[in-house]
Amino acid sequence: MRRQRERVVKSRTSWRKADQVKKIKIVMTMILVALCLSVAAGTVLVWVQVKHPFDQPSSSSASVSAAAPVSSESEMLPVYEDSYNLVLVNTETPLKSDFNVALAKYDGILVDEKIVPALKKMMEDAKASGCALKLTGGYVDSQKQNQLFQAEVQNWMKKQKYTQVRAENQAQNTVGRSGYNENQTGMAVEFSAEGSAANADFATTSQYKWLIKNSVSYGFVLRYPNDKTGITGKSFSPRHFRYVGGDNAVKMREYSMCLEEYAAYIHQQAAG
Repeated sequence: MRRQRERVVKSRTSWRKADQVKKIKIVMTMILVALCLSVAAGTVLVWVQVKHPFDQPSSSSASVSAAAPVSSESEMLPVYEDSYNLVLVNTETPLKSDFNVALAKYDGILVDEKIVPALKKMMEDAKASGCALKLTGGYVDSQKQNQLFQAEVQNWMKKQKYTQVRAENQAQNTVGRSGYNENQTGMAVEFSAEGSAANADFATTSQYKWLIKNSVSYGFVLRYPNDKTGITGKSFSPRHFRYVGGDNAVKMREYSMCLEEYAAYIHQQAAG
């Protein structure tokens, strides 16, 4: 009987020890799992901070990554309100009748005086980089724009034998009728490579490549990209650049947006 009681006591003691060991194992396992979860959470947090996976995707159409300003002086250029920077004029959106342009002449071409500091700095830096630009186009008044439009219509009718209606539609996509062309804003400019022939393919020049890489630092964007013709309503025009302001220009390239898309995006953001 005594031995039986000893066996019972020993069994209870062993059971208690086993139970304690089991509890210790459970606690250690929970601690280990908690540590693993903490490490995993820390890793994810670091990854998010480094990769920014939830940021707006960068441009898929731009072949050149966003470039920093060519010089620190670019940061000192005048800054204007978006009510000016993002004025939109295209084949469906006419220029408002109360729009005013304060003209100034730069490099022999009339432009809105507000864009002169940025335009001047951009052309100076392009020249210093060995990619000298020649300014070939700027502000066009309403009368001149209408003359250019009518001449383009006659050109399509004569050379391609287009009907009047078809020729006008084609001319609207290339030149644009009076009131529907942003050249009348004075914020659009056209370039050629200095020293090159007037009919040279500007898209193949080092000047064009320099502009594509650096123009956003001065607030200018390629206005009519090749992959946005369905949105802009205009054919690809490698010579034609438009001032939109420094911050807007950088974001437009980052978001791979033309002016039509970006103006709509800003409107939606403002509407909340």
